[in-house]
Amino acid sequence: MSAYLYGPIALDLSDGPVKAVYGRDEQGRPFARLVFGEGSQQVTVSVTHTPPDTLTQLQEAIAQITAWTRRQEQIKSLPVVA
Repeated sequence: MSAYLYGPIALDLSDGPVKAVYGRDEQGRPFARLVFGEGSQQVTVSVTHTPPDTLTQLQEAIAQITAWTRRQEQIKSLPVVA
């Protein structure tokens, strides 16, 4: 497997938005992209040629991060014990 980075990227997703964009380009070729942020703060990841197994890995990674984020929120809500 390979991932190609076309330039340095740093994005704090914060509250999004996140969207999936897919369809056909001007030449009629299919494309699929994940778009994070908007405007000048937008990062697009092409997944047009990504195998389904890699997209499944992406789903699993997002599920892990979601679980971690929820745990962090729970920890914040606990009382401080000295």
